[in-house]
Amino acid sequence: MISMDFNNEISGGDMTDINNYRAIAVSNAETKIFESIILSMVTSSACEDKYQFGFKAGHSTSLCTGVLKQTVSYYVNRGSHPKSFVDFSKAFNRVNYWKLFHQLLDDGIPASIVKFIAYWYQLAVVRWHNNVSVPFTIGNGTKQGGVLSPYLFTRYIRQLLYTILYYISSCGVGCMICGMSVNILAYVDDIVLLAPSWKALQIMLDLLCKCCKQLDITCILRKLHVLIFRLKIG
Repeated sequence: MISMDFNNEISGGDMTDINNYRAIAVSNAETKIFESIILSMVTSSACEDKYQFGFKAGHSTSLCTGVLKQTVSYYVNRGSHPKSFVDFSKAFNRVNYWKLFHQLLDDGIPASIVKFIAYWYQLAVVRWHNNVSVPFTIGNGTKQGGVLSPYLFTRYIRQLLYTILYYISSCGVGCMICGMSVNILAYVDDIVLLAPSWKALQIMLDLLCKCCKQLDITCILRKLHVLIFRLKIG
């Protein structure tokens, strides 16, 4: 069972607006140890994971930024190329459990382990100060503060990375360096799309929107930015 506190997400925001709050999972030491054991039993890998820099040992925002800078530098010497930053609206809260559980089963995770995670994540109580609600079920969202949550979220959006990378590489559109596709970089739910042309960028954005609908994730359009880098002359 998940115990959750609710913290005000926006400093100075309206305390009566539910959108200004986010749930924080409260886990004791025993729960964290237990989830660590479960994590070792469900973790899988795929080639798309090399484009995901979040929640991985030996990876950081600096490493992701370095790959981005090197790719941009490589292409700026050959032309002016747009890229876009994509942000998702409360992405962790929008993880659809049943789609996630099917992904775990597709990875070959034993059904007994998946059933346990389903129970573990769907039953919750809310604690507000010293008051605790009655137990209730929830149908989506990875709990912030949980040991399993970082992996479960990155596993959930792996399909998004795969769809864009597979389509782009199969049709020969997008940024390539030494035969490796460098069209999408992810740090958890922050994603950068890289494209050598406006047409290629539009194709990737269309694919992203399609995949987001399949995963029940919403993009924040006001936070989507496109940058164009100047040609190096001379």
